[in-house]
Amino acid sequence: MEFGNVQLLRLALKEHFIHTDREYMFTANDAQKLRAKCKVAGCPWVVHAYVKENGITFRVNTFLDTHRCGIVLNNRHIDAQWLAKHFIDQFRLHPNMDYSAFKEMTHNTNYSMVSASQFYRACSTAKEELEVSVVQQFAILEDYCKQILNTKPGSTAKIQTELRDEKRIFKRVYICLKTYKDSFLQGYCKGILLGAIGIAETNSIFPIAYAIVKKETTMISDKQNGLQNAVEALFQGLDSRFCVRHMHGNFKKDFSGHLLKQFLWAVARATTPAKFDQKMKDLKDVNEGAYNWLAAKEPSEGSRACFKGVKCDMLLIMFVKASTTQS
Repeated sequence: MEFGNVQLLRLALKEHFIHTDREYMFTANDAQKLRAKCKVAGCPWVVHAYVKENGITFRVNTFLDTHRCGIVLNNRHIDAQWLAKHFIDQFRLHPNMDYSAFKEMTHNTNYSMVSASQFYRACSTAKEELEVSVVQQFAILEDYCKQILNTKPGSTAKIQTELRDEKRIFKRVYICLKTYKDSFLQGYCKGILLGAIGIAETNSIFPIAYAIVKKETTMISDKQNGLQNAVEALFQGLDSRFCVRHMHGNFKKDFSGHLLKQFLWAVARATTPAKFDQKMKDLKDVNEGAYNWLAAKEPSEGSRACFKGVKCDMLLIMFVKASTTQS
């Protein structure tokens, strides 16, 4: 067997001994040669490798893959760096995992003897690796979008960023491939693609359901009552809430200006009935017509203070919540 360099050979040796639950020791380990044997005295397992003429590649010349020893339960080759690499997916899915959770996850494995200090060093190493990975992915996002436009003419790829301290910070990206536009919904069958999304308690967006329909009818409306009627018909006994941004889109037709917009949002953000009444009074003092426009609507549809059930900071979508229970 040949390895591109001595580092790759050392990694392969380490992986092999961790996998077989044994330990090894070096008898030679430099830029010219590597010799290792099983740590248990009398065990015949051995490997000898030497650098080739190019001064980089290592070739294994001797390899006796026979053990006459037992396994070890607390393998010293399992260190924080190896743990970070081996459990990188678990650290990605559970970034706040603590030592007790890790012990529970590995209690029937060869990693149950890992110490708390090893675990937390592995967490730190994995976090650094994941953060670098994410940064690298964002760094090539613009090149990815350009590649889409170059290779898939007619597609759409847009990135929005903002400048902070002379650095571009990612905000959002939108991608739609031309193939999907032409063949999926604009081909022989045609149709409209509808999607429903939810907001997790961490403010993350996740898809709930999607549907393909013939056309936009009852469930979709712009400044009409179709969506509201459908929600009330399907979710009887639940409260509905309007997207404040869309409310402002109707509001500003009669009451334009940045000041009135701020008053509208202040009413929507009110968290208690007392604050709601005060913000409504403030709006009335500034513009009674704008006050009457908003007062004509159900308070529970436009302000957190009057929304039954669990209070929520999300004001930019329409959603429903149970009146008496969380859902």
